[in-house]
Amino acid sequence: MRRLVWSVFGVVVLSLLSGACQQAASLSEQDKAAIQKAHDEFARMVTAEKADPAGLVAMYYATDATALPPNMPVFVGKDAIVSGFTAMGQMKTFKVGPLAITGRGDTAFVEATYEMTGAAPVTGEVMSDKGKFLEVWQKQADGTWKAIRDMWSSDAPLPGLFLPTAAIKADAGAELKALEWLSGRWMWQSEAKVASAFGPAGKASTAMDCRWFSGGQHLFCTVDGSMPGGVYHDLMVFTYDGEAKAYRGFDIDNTGMATQFGVSAGKTAWTFSYDLKAEGKPVKMRMTLADMTADGCTFKQEMAFGGGPFTVFSEGSARKLK
Repeated sequence: MRRLVWSVFGVVVLSLLSGACQQAASLSEQDKAAIQKAHDEFARMVTAEKADPAGLVAMYYATDATALPPNMPVFVGKDAIVSGFTAMGQMKTFKVGPLAITGRGDTAFVEATYEMTGAAPVTGEVMSDKGKFLEVWQKQADGTWKAIRDMWSSDAPLPGLFLPTAAIKADAGAELKALEWLSGRWMWQSEAKVASAFGPAGKASTAMDCRWFSGGQHLFCTVDGSMPGGVYHDLMVFTYDGEAKAYRGFDIDNTGMATQFGVSAGKTAWTFSYDLKAEGKPVKMRMTLADMTADGCTFKQEMAFGGGPFTVFSEGSARKLK
């Protein structure tokens, strides 16, 4: 009896050791071909005349996938990746170098280079880029392959002027902390109902990126987008003057405007006040942010000419990108 028990025990141990030492099989040519086909389909869909970000993401990514693009927040899950691809604009051409596909079992790693041209989001300006990417793919329950991690980076140097950034200073007072609400990336959509001294009527769409300047005491915002009058670029600086107990703002844009503006910051509403000139005459302009939440706000812009009453000329909303 004891001999039988030891024989059974030996068979079990050998089986366990055999399973532990056995390695997963290398990827088959069929597996590699499926991953290559998905990349070919991605290139076709991303350059299609009619964009379909949701269809593209469903074809390429697993439901719980994560994408890690350069100079942007991480996109976690299909919905976030769809929003990310939508915000990045339409590609005209997209070419991938030879794929280096390795892996075992149900996991694969893909490495390659890319080249693309397209239209920049909001402005529609032509852009081109080349870089490299690294992906992790996983075989799904239905036998298909989907990307579960996707990371890419550009070979191009950072464009424009480099501004050193930091976190808000550790001992910031309540007034400075109030500006933290603006910190981050935003999308602004508005419509000028009537033409004004500052441009024609029409829709506007801009992207705004607000960061704390080195030292964490001044917040600066870069704005890029399109106005009814054309491409728009703006740089704003917000700060709090402790001696004067007042917020101060400074604003320059590509139309030639350069001015200081006042800031009134409350808990649920902010107002920016400008003293400008149009056609040699004094003009007051104010922009009021309302319905402020952690995710966004509504806003309206008003003007008053020659001491007259304020009238609304533009309204819109803003949302904070996660």
